[in-house]
Order: sequence, then C-alpha cells, then structure tokens
Amino acid sequence: MTPNITQHTMPQPAACTAAAATHRGRATASRIALHRATCRTARDYLALVGDLLDSPEVTALHDYRHHRTTRHQHVLNVSWYSFLLARLTHMDAAAAARAGLLHDLYYYNFCDWQSTKRHHIYHHPQQALDNASRLTDVSPIEADVILNHMWPMSPDRPHYKETYLISCIDKYCCLLELSAGFLSALGRRCRALLHRPVFHKGGQA
Repeated sequence: MTPNITQHTMPQPAACTAAAATHRGRATASRIALHRATCRTARDYLALVGDLLDSPEVTALHDYRHHRTTRHQHVLNVSWYSFLLARLTHMDAAAAARAGLLHDLYYYNFCDWQSTKRHHIYHHPQQALDNASRLTDVSPIEADVILNHMWPMSPDRPHYKETYLISCIDKYCCLLELSAGFLSALGRRCRALLHRPVFHKGGQA
C-alpha cells in the first residue's frame, strides 16, 4: 500500500503544543539536566544543538509516541549518548549530536499509519532527511546518519564511522526506553499492591 505522506510533513510553529520550558529535559538514565546546563559537558552539548532543541519542529516531537516514550525523548537520548561517545572516541561529536536529534524527524505515529512495518523502516529515514534539510544545513555525515541509522535494515550501508556509532546507540536507546517503560509500569503495579487494603478473614480490612 502506498502511504499518503501529505499529512506527515513538517508542522507549522503554531501546531507545536509541547511546553517550551521543559523541552530540553534530560536523557533517559542520565543525571544531567540539560535545561540547567550546570556542567561543562552539557554546555558544550547545548552549544552544538541548542538551535535545534529550541526549534518548534523538534519540540513538536513531544506529541508523538516512540518506544513507550515520546519521539522527542528518543531523539534526545540518541543525540546525547552519541555526543558523549563520539567525543570520547574522537569522532565528529557535532555531527553525531545534531544527527541524533534529526534522525527521526517525522510527524506520525507508526501505529496510526496505514502501511506495513517494512515500508515504515524504509520510508521514514528519507522523510526525516527531507524535514531536516528544510530545518537546517545538513552535512554529508549527518545525512548519512539519518538515511542509514536503521542499518543493517537500511537499503544502503553506512559510509561514515559516526553512522555505525549512532546506529548502535539508536538500538541501545530503544532497549533503554523499553526497559524504562517496563520498570515504570512494574513500579506502579507494586505501589498499587502495597496500598491495596488487605482483607482478613471475616471481611474486615
């Protein structure tokens, strides 16, 4: 089935409903609050991606679900951990951080899309690149990351080491987000059981 992509184009600023005051937040499992930027690492990171985080196009990703979290949280996770590892391994940390934020820049929930999972895997990287190119200048490394972050399921292989790095981190973040969602649900269930009245024999609580 051929998807109707006209409804999946970049939203206008007025359509972005997420709260601007909390759009930076922190990466899942990270203790560093990016909106405070109290450490040098966070300041260095924000110097590279602040314009993207402040854009309504990226902020709008709060409105879409992704791996039991929001798509904004997912791309923030990928961007932050890619930045840290790229800097540690002397790769292009700027390209890694920016491509991490842009790699899933599309505007639909997969479960609501009338198409197959396989079509989604091949379709959304190109749509993300189109949206990213309208938002900002995209370097060759960043473009390769966006197009091939689904490797080895992408139609082409990565051409840069940063693409391999972010492809692996993308999958790590998926597992992190799924496990965090599971643990959160388990915690809620345990708290509910702890606060449930215990009925003794005879019907007395």
